[in-house]
Parts: sequence; structure tokens; C-alpha cells
Amino acid sequence: MIGGAFGAVVVAGCGGGGGGGSTTTSGTTTSGTTTSTTSTGTTSSHAVTPEGEIGPYFTDDSATGYNRNNILANLDGTDPQVGVPLTLKVYVYDSENNNAALAGAQVDIWHCNALGVYSNESSESTSGQTWLRGYQLTDTNGMVTFTTIIPGWYQGRTTHIHLRVRSKYSEASSTSDGSNTTQVFFSQTLLDSIYTNVAPYNTKGTDTTTNASDRVYTSQTHGENELVLTGDNTNGYAATFAIYLPITSE
Repeated sequence: MIGGAFGAVVVAGCGGGGGGGSTTTSGTTTSGTTTSTTSTGTTSSHAVTPEGEIGPYFTDDSATGYNRNNILANLDGTDPQVGVPLTLKVYVYDSENNNAALAGAQVDIWHCNALGVYSNESSESTSGQTWLRGYQLTDTNGMVTFTTIIPGWYQGRTTHIHLRVRSKYSEASSTSDGSNTTQVFFSQTLLDSIYTNVAPYNTKGTDTTTNASDRVYTSQTHGENELVLTGDNTNGYAATFAIYLPITSE
């Protein structure tokens, strides 16, 4: 399984609509790096960020039905969640193998809905619901694509999406199987715009915990995992997140 630090580089997104109100936001990279030599003899460095905590709302999504691109609804297609559309592409690369794309890695994703509620949580009265949860296996380019929405927020946390990468698919996998988990974030300016102007987000208003005051954003990922987004509040957004992991050295 994958072990060690969670390496990530944020890459500009594509598509997502244009016109007035379009937004492009980017994160920064400040921590250490891993290096590898490419086939041309040059050395490529990629930022290595700490793992972001898995949090209390993870459900092991290894059941066959969770393997899906569109995570908006329950597995049976009911109760699709509404919000600002988000297309998120995730690439997984092996930083110890000339940054080769990693095929067959399992990428899990989960996050709350527009009102800050997670599915399959008794405390949220959503037991048995499966929306906004899923996984995919990376293709030969190391890529997966998820169709979802911009999440809402809940007390004590800034807006985020959970990602977990496992180098080998396993129905018996657990939260302590040596996998890598992180969280990705959004521009505070963008979030304030959505939460003020777009239904149903605006029924709650702006987040009471900003990126700057969030413990995971500041202390665990150090602000490095802020997505680059293109698009607008009406047509939705697109982003690409590239993950570099020292897989072959583990």
C-alpha cells in the first residue's frame, strides 16, 4: 500500500463556463520536496504536503456500487444533491518512478452537501444515504474524474473535500491500511460569493470558520491544497488536482 507523506501539486483546471463572474483561484506551495530523475536526465521536484486528517465522516466506499464518476445521488439514483456544479479531475503520479502515472489506484472522495450535511451519518439523520461518496480507479494516465458540487460548510471547519488514495483496490481495506488521505480547499473569496448569492447555500450564509482559522488548512496542509478553479457560479467550476506520491520507495 501507499505510505509516507502526501505529495501534491495543484494544477490549473479547465472548462467550466465563461462570461461575467468567472473565477480563477490558486493555492501556494511552501513545504519540502521530493525529487526524481526523468527519462531526459532532468530532475523534477514536487511539493510534499502532510496528510490531512481522515475526519469522522469516512465510510469505506469499497462496495462495487461506489465505483462511479457522478457522486451527486444515492447509489440507487435517488435524492440527487443540488448546488454549484464541480468537475474535479485527480491525477496520481509516482514521484519515485520518474513521475510515472499510477494506473489502478483507488481514489476515494467524500464531502458534505450544500447545507453542510454528510450522508450515512446517524447524527445527521442520513443513515443509509450514499450521496456525495464514491471512488474510482485511476486509468492509464493516472486520472479519475468526479462530478459533484461545491460543498457547503458546518460548524468548526472551513469548506473542504476529502480525498484518499490507495495504491491497490481492496474490499477489506481499512482506515489504517497505509493509505494516504488529504483534504482540498477553495478560495475564501469564491466561497463567500457562493454562500451569499447562490441557493441553497445562502440560507446559511458565509462560513463561520474561514480557511485562515481552520486547523487542517493551516496546520496540516499548510494552505497548499487550495484548488485552482475555472468557471462561474451559474455554469459551475472545474479543477484539476495532481498528486505525487513516493510509492516505489515504500
